[in-house]
Amino acid sequence: MDAAPLILPPADAKATAPMAPDRRYLWSLLAMLMSATIFEGYDITIFHLCTPDIARTFILGDRAIGAIATTVRFGGILSFFVVTLADRIGRKPVIANTVLCYGFFTLMTALSSGMLSFTLFQSASQIFLAAEFGIAITIICEEFPDELRGRAISILHMVAFLGVAAAGMVYGYVAESSWGWRGMYFLGIAPLLAVAWLRRGMRETVRFGAVQERRRETAEGPDAHGGFFGPLRRCLQSGDESYRGRLLLVAALCNCIGLVGGPTISFFSLYAKRDHHWKSSQIGIAIVVAYLMGTVGTLLCGYLLDRIGRRITAALFYLGSAFAMFELFRTESHGAMLLALMATMFAYQGARTANSALSSELFPTGARATGYCLTVQVLGQLGWMLSPLAVGVLSGPLGGLGKTASLFAAGPLVGIVLILTLVPETRGKTLEELSPDAVIPAAGDI
Repeated sequence: MDAAPLILPPADAKATAPMAPDRRYLWSLLAMLMSATIFEGYDITIFHLCTPDIARTFILGDRAIGAIATTVRFGGILSFFVVTLADRIGRKPVIANTVLCYGFFTLMTALSSGMLSFTLFQSASQIFLAAEFGIAITIICEEFPDELRGRAISILHMVAFLGVAAAGMVYGYVAESSWGWRGMYFLGIAPLLAVAWLRRGMRETVRFGAVQERRRETAEGPDAHGGFFGPLRRCLQSGDESYRGRLLLVAALCNCIGLVGGPTISFFSLYAKRDHHWKSSQIGIAIVVAYLMGTVGTLLCGYLLDRIGRRITAALFYLGSAFAMFELFRTESHGAMLLALMATMFAYQGARTANSALSSELFPTGARATGYCLTVQVLGQLGWMLSPLAVGVLSGPLGGLGKTASLFAAGPLVGIVLILTLVPETRGKTLEELSPDAVIPAAGDI
């Protein structure tokens, strides 16, 4: 990787920035997109809370739980094949259908009969949930003005707490009922249909509309210059090393923070309930309180991104996540574990927000959704995806679940080095300054 992979184009690109939609539509758009993170929060929390119950139903050990978490996360990587469609046919038609597909596979998860079917349906649901979230971030990035972009992205992340809170509040009742953990998945289906209906008023983004207009003027359809993989070639093209360098750098940052999220979200509930004898209700309350702190971290991060910049904000939240996660899996008392979980989620969610801002800003409009998906949801998911499997395999040889998971707190420390040495400041710059729309190379130019 080059010493400075994020090469910014000349400042006169600002003149080409399109006018943002009116503020009234922007806030209604944000409301329509909030379901992406609400359901992400709900879905992740279900797995977080129900891990002991699922393990008991299917008679699973640490290694099997780690394997399930890794396989399910792989579904998020496969979301690339859905997200890249948004760079070819538009943001609106793709995101309008992801919610319905996610709802279907959530229903099938609740009806699963064994470990294999549960893993298969959960992986499939993650394809469309991750795609919905990635396209929602892309839409927010393209529609909101430069001075509000960081805060709008943070708000989108922040409302995940509503899904977390809903899951946490009902878990103690549903898990102990005859429905068990399956009831948690059944509860999430009805709101998905309401969301699909509400999104009828969504418009295509101004920036992608301009791309479509240029394609019509030049008689080029979405299949021009590389077909389905045209946006991918654009991100990797040899003629513009800055995009390739951006992809590798931001993906590396996502993996660094993923080493916190993977073990914490996959194993905290099991660690607390089995190794420290917490009750289901205590775990539910802890998750809600921790994600509330994550919401505060997300909101604070969005404010700092627009006030003091991307670099210093990201570095601070990475540092906090490393120390908090290490303490979480090393401490013994109930109170100390609760405080450490709160601190971990505060810093982790803030770091994710910083990553989303960087990832959505650093690719051109014709490949922005693909670029975001590649950095955050494909290459950037390897650390999150593989770390639970590694923890499950190593927990025996290394002396227990807590000791093993705490070692992964080193990930964000590596991320801080990358941020401070390779990431330039992008605060206050238009998307056209950061990521001009160059010509997509033909297949033979790669």
